[in-house]
Amino acid sequence: MKKRASLIRQLQTAYNPHRKSTLINRLTQVEREIKASHEKQQIEEENKAVSNIKENRKYFYSYCKKFSITKSKIGPLETQIENPAHTLLPEVQITTGDIKKATRDLRTNSAAGPNGVPATLLLHLGDITTTLDRAVISSFADDTNISQSISTPEDVNSLQQDLNNVYTWATQNNMNFNQEKTELLRCGPNQNIKNATKLYTEGGHKIVPQSHVKCLGVHLSSDTTFTHHIMTTVKKAKAMAGRVLRTFSSREPLVMLTLWKSLVQPILDYCSQLWSPHKKGDIQLLEAVQRSYTRQISGMKELNYWHRLHKLGLLSQQRRRDRYRAIYTCKILEGTVPDPTPGMLTAHISGRAGRMCSRYALPTRAPGKIRTQLVASLAHDSPKIFNALPKEVRGITGCSVDRFKAALDRFLRAVPDEPPVPGYTAVCRAASNSIPDQVRLKKQDASNFQNSGGPPRL
Repeated sequence: MKKRASLIRQLQTAYNPHRKSTLINRLTQVEREIKASHEKQQIEEENKAVSNIKENRKYFYSYCKKFSITKSKIGPLETQIENPAHTLLPEVQITTGDIKKATRDLRTNSAAGPNGVPATLLLHLGDITTTLDRAVISSFADDTNISQSISTPEDVNSLQQDLNNVYTWATQNNMNFNQEKTELLRCGPNQNIKNATKLYTEGGHKIVPQSHVKCLGVHLSSDTTFTHHIMTTVKKAKAMAGRVLRTFSSREPLVMLTLWKSLVQPILDYCSQLWSPHKKGDIQLLEAVQRSYTRQISGMKELNYWHRLHKLGLLSQQRRRDRYRAIYTCKILEGTVPDPTPGMLTAHISGRAGRMCSRYALPTRAPGKIRTQLVASLAHDSPKIFNALPKEVRGITGCSVDRFKAALDRFLRAVPDEPPVPGYTAVCRAASNSIPDQVRLKKQDASNFQNSGGPPRL
């Protein structure tokens, strides 16, 4: 920088045209060297940031603060212990009796526990279910959900009585529910009950019905669809992808894929076993995020989306969701995770087909809208995906789920991955990109090849 400043001063006082030309050439060369040095330093910083993001996703936000307009500094928060995790934690031994003894002395103004959860909740949470008559209650950390099937106004009165019992239980255990965060979600076509009945909090405040309610990171809608959640997820993923592209200048595949898998992909994957869409429009919305991002990778702009996925070794978003549902179904059958469906997913052994998963039968008299939503539900779609897998993959049992994942991934490498993208419809040969449809097409091609003596015509 000093050399550049010196050349600029000399150029300002130079009158000889030849000397001016020489100084300009030297100044241009110095500026190129400065630019190359800055780019090299930036690449080193970005590579260091990428390696840190692999271990801790939150480092991305710390790295972004370097480029923010406003600089804020909090701290310093330092400790004299070099490694407190290894010096103190192994010496701490806590028993159940210690926890119960500590919680007996707590008051309403006692300090909160981990994540802001009152310690009294850990001791008395199991007693809350005894206060309910008909409603079903579920709790996770400091979130509590109460649900009940409503058919008549008497059912609404019963639900209100259960709410009152919960408020009484909270008072007896020195706890209070936040009335401002209490939300009501009503699903179903009976508008008369919705308009004629109301529910109230402990203080007599009316609980206003909401069209969408967020529960553990998933938006539930009154129309029983996940369209609003998908739109919110796409918006959030696009914002994160844009922030990544603005923060990092490198477009090398290794850097871009690391940032994608660490920061953007988890947003699209979260709880996708539950809300995986079946409408082509929703599938294309989710696919467009990855399609737009991979186009920015070096050497990928001229390739179409299907070829980019193959060259980068990525799965389409729809294929990832199908894969997650197959893995989750295996976990349910093995009993390693709770069954979210009330006993609908069970395994049965067929002498010829091997282990199969029972499939939920659709109600014959249900309205068309309900049947459409049930088709895409976990209880109906997951067995369809699981049963489409080869016999040797479905038959893996009594071992770690990693072995099932490895066999599943080996099989999926041979299954075409052709996500629905605008402009590619005429090229798609299968009914959809789901695993069952692509496996069915693969079997048809194999049968045609044996019968005709040649490969199938595209």
